[in-house]
Formats: sequence, C-alpha cells, structure tokens
Amino acid sequence: MIRQATLPLLFVLSPSLQSDPAEKIERQVRRAALRREPVVMGTAAVPYEPSGRGESPLRSLLPLADGLEVAVTTASPRILRELELLAELDRRHSVTVRVIAPVPATLDPGPRLRAARDLAAEGLATVLLLVPVKAPVGKNCEEELRFFLEAAWDAEIHDVEIETGGLRRAERTALQALFRRLRLEHGFPRSVAGRG
Repeated sequence: MIRQATLPLLFVLSPSLQSDPAEKIERQVRRAALRREPVVMGTAAVPYEPSGRGESPLRSLLPLADGLEVAVTTASPRILRELELLAELDRRHSVTVRVIAPVPATLDPGPRLRAARDLAAEGLATVLLLVPVKAPVGKNCEEELRFFLEAAWDAEIHDVEIETGGLRRAERTALQALFRRLRLEHGFPRSVAGRG
C-alpha cells in the first residue's frame, strides 16, 4: 500500500506520467499563435535546443495563419539543422534568431559565430546575444566585446545585444554603457532583414 504523502512524489518521478516536452512546446506555440502574440522559443536562461530526432516544434507553425512574430533564442550551432524550416517560416512570418555567446569566451566561439553567419546569409534576421558569465573586468572586457562586435560585423550578422540581468547593478550599468558605445561605434544595428 502506498501512503498518500508519496503520491505527489511518484507523479513527479514517473516519466510515464509526465507530459512530453515536445507536446508542451507545441501547446505553447499554438496558444501564442491563436492569441496573435509573439511566439518565443527559448530565452537566454533556457535556450531553445534543436530537436536531435523527430519533428521540430517549429514545424507546428507552418499551417498557422501568416504574419506571426517568431523569436528563437539558442546556444547551439545545431540550429543549422533547422535552417530550411526557419527560412520557410520566414517566408510566411517574421523570424528572428538569437545565438547566445558567453563573454568572456569560455568555449571556442567559432561554431556559434559560424552558425549566426549562416543564418544571416540565408536572409534571417540574426542577433548575436552576448551573455556575461562573470563580472566584467576593465580592459579585457572591452577587448572581448570588440572581438564579438567585429566578428559579428564580418559575418554580416544584423545586430548584437547583451543580457546583463545576472550582474549586480553597478556592474550592469557600467557594462551597458560600454556596450552601447561600442555597438554604435561598430555600426549596429544593421538594416532589418527577413522575408516575413
């Protein structure tokens, strides 16, 4: 016999009783589409992860009415697996893809920059989203930001943004001021791309 106190725990732990993450995403997408709200897939804190197998949840947007705003935020270069789907969606809707890059570059930023370049080359509105992983430090921080801004300009990425929500107020204010200055100095944002 199972005690009542263990029932909620069993429900949480049992994979057969939990809803499918793909179904959950599809429900969220359909709800946003029906309300004519922007469809947001992923955030800086919880990025969209392209489907390794099976159908992409983005495919559920194809049969919906034209003219939706679709925003995808990802940290994975595997977003290129869905490049054709994103281009098709952009023909009917307005699609923006944000590719996350950590600052300072703790991992090789090359694959993410190449993914963002390929998305921009396809005509998708592409944004490089810089996310500080630790408090910025003076000259090194400026060099890192310059590196990403120059790489984004060379890759013909449409815009570069920064997410400073995880920093303390004083650090956030200083970093935002530095970033705004460098962003304008490098000519961002570029003209808006996209087919939608």
